[in-house]
Amino acid sequence: MSGYVGDLSPEQQQQLDIIKAKIGEIKDPVLEKEIQQLDDSMTLRFLRARKWNQKDSFEMLYEALKFRATFQDVGVEGITESMVVNELKSGKSYFHGTDKGGRPVCIVKTSRHDSYNRDLNESMRYCVYVMENGKSMLKDGIETCTLIFDMSDFSSKNMDYPLVKFMVELFQKFYPESLQKCLILNAPWIFMGIWHIIKHWLDPNTASKVTFVKSKQLVDYIPKDQLETSYGGTSTYKYSYQGKEVN
Repeated sequence: MSGYVGDLSPEQQQQLDIIKAKIGEIKDPVLEKEIQQLDDSMTLRFLRARKWNQKDSFEMLYEALKFRATFQDVGVEGITESMVVNELKSGKSYFHGTDKGGRPVCIVKTSRHDSYNRDLNESMRYCVYVMENGKSMLKDGIETCTLIFDMSDFSSKNMDYPLVKFMVELFQKFYPESLQKCLILNAPWIFMGIWHIIKHWLDPNTASKVTFVKSKQLVDYIPKDQLETSYGGTSTYKYSYQGKEVN
């Protein structure tokens, strides 16, 4: 059985029921709202991520609930647009279109991130803000997103090790089973040394989802009508913020 809602073996259902019962025993008022919003689909992500090990799954889920409730003293759902304005103005990332499996596609333009001139806390808030937006875009039967890291015009000032490490932590600890594919697009030679560092932060499952591609290969993953013309598609979409197009 796949381990997703509606496709559980008796053993998997039993593990799910045990985790739900343990979560129900938590009496921390700080976590109350997050526990109330927790559904089977989300709980199963943690069970799959920890290979159905009950103890490990519960501990991982518990830490994620604490993260969601307390992140930067506002919680993940407390992050508002006004808290990430500088990031939104930059146009460094946005959702556009779906991949061939109907999953939302998030495009990250790395050249628009300046690690020498950024507020790390705001950048971290923005990462969570994007993750939450992506989660809200998932349709029934879709549980993952596809990422495109556009490395065009990448330079050393765009590399931000603390922020990348935080992003890895988000995917591996707090939003498990959320990534379908990570496409590293047009990576320059300077990035390859950086990649050797980053890949050691990834668990085997996450690392297996990373693929290096050129622009012409994007159509293997994303329909042409869902790709911007700059990537070889036919979509004329342009990111804008507050009515102003960001180039």
